[in-house]
Amino acid sequence: MGEGVGGEGKGKMKGTNNIHKALVVGLGYRTGLAVSNFLAARQVAVVASDSKSEADLADVIVKLNPAVRVIAGAQDPALLDEGFDAVILSPGVPMTIPLVTDAGRRGIPVIAEVELAFRHMKGSIVGITGTDGKSTTTALTGHVFRELGIDTQVGGNIGIPLISFVDKTTDESVVVAELSSFQLETIVDFKPDVAALLNVTPDHLDRYDGMEEYLEAKMRIAMNQDGGDYFIYNKDDVMSSRSSSRVKSRALSFSIETGDADIFYRDGAVYLGEGGRRILRTGRMKVLGLHNVQNAMVAILAARAVLAKRGKEPDYDAIAEAVYSFPGLEHRLERIGLYQGREFINDSKATTVNAVLTALRSFPGTGVLILGGRTKGDDYSRLKIGLEGKIRSLVLIGESKEYFAKILGGFRHVFAETLDDAVVKAMRESSDGDVILLSPACASFDMFKNYEERGTEFIKSFRRLESGALSWT
Repeated sequence: MGEGVGGEGKGKMKGTNNIHKALVVGLGYRTGLAVSNFLAARQVAVVASDSKSEADLADVIVKLNPAVRVIAGAQDPALLDEGFDAVILSPGVPMTIPLVTDAGRRGIPVIAEVELAFRHMKGSIVGITGTDGKSTTTALTGHVFRELGIDTQVGGNIGIPLISFVDKTTDESVVVAELSSFQLETIVDFKPDVAALLNVTPDHLDRYDGMEEYLEAKMRIAMNQDGGDYFIYNKDDVMSSRSSSRVKSRALSFSIETGDADIFYRDGAVYLGEGGRRILRTGRMKVLGLHNVQNAMVAILAARAVLAKRGKEPDYDAIAEAVYSFPGLEHRLERIGLYQGREFINDSKATTVNAVLTALRSFPGTGVLILGGRTKGDDYSRLKIGLEGKIRSLVLIGESKEYFAKILGGFRHVFAETLDDAVVKAMRESSDGDVILLSPACASFDMFKNYEERGTEFIKSFRRLESGALSWT
């Protein structure tokens, strides 16, 4: 049956020492593909199952190891009769589908891709979760470690499966992993050296029964930590702060509101709690907004924690210079250009209400907001408070546009069918000096493959406008 995949990395699989035959559920173009090829390369017999048709999966199937058998268009629990040592679940697949629940009943281990990667990974792991800011904080933290001269890999929910680079890690490496609640649902032994919980606000309530269940999924990031590990939490966030008291690891707090945290912000600077040493002048940062100050504080604490575990003192001057040089993340408050006095901002990654509210707070003055997509169960009426006095008009897109027109009916709004149409209408609704902001508050799957494709298409629409190929007058 082949050599199988055991636990030659940080841990061993509970219930089985080796995987000889695996079922990968969810053949996403990143995670499912990467897992299938990783296992097949190790002579594991792999079956990949997806509810999409073979035609819809064609772009993925062509990149698969030929040894992988694909079952497309159905996810029948009877497939389990073949016998599998493990089911590897892609993060977008609910644990409640019959194929997965039946695997649990049969005693077949169901694990996340991040769990599989963990068992083969070397070096230190920094895991970052939360509702908003995960990707930017993950990228910034990875940037800081790299600038300090440490071999660093960045992946997870940020778009690079951890499994794709485990073979590159060494005992000296640092892996910085963005972790969604979906990914954390099926971890077993995953144990980061440093775990960070940025915030917990309403999101994915179409998947979870309520905020407590959502929080519990997030808190799984710390469930295997011990007293030698670190847990970083947001002292200003009620749910994060409340949860810090139940971790077994050493808790470190950050705050922009109070000076009694382990690291805090005051009057344009960041200070360490012990001794009140100033370590960062926020005006020198390339990325805007207090939310990025919070992200920077997490990165600083993560660097300090990893270095402490390695018996090294942090060079805070070098860490500060690394933070200053961070350019920001694509599709997150990304300035793409000026046209006719309007500044265009691509914030396609803003798929939650809080992310949009953060974006609105980052810019003075007024503007036009392009909003809409596939909703995720949030209370979108919370947008009202952020729109007041900030938005001249809304341009509503996607399958939720009628819904937003209803709940935000007190604000001027127009409908758009495409991003080209949205850009044209935003120009017509705006004035010289305005910001035109794509910050959708929704998932992209009604119109696009992912938020990156949505953001890229927005940039293309702007370029067409800029070149004169897209007329707005």
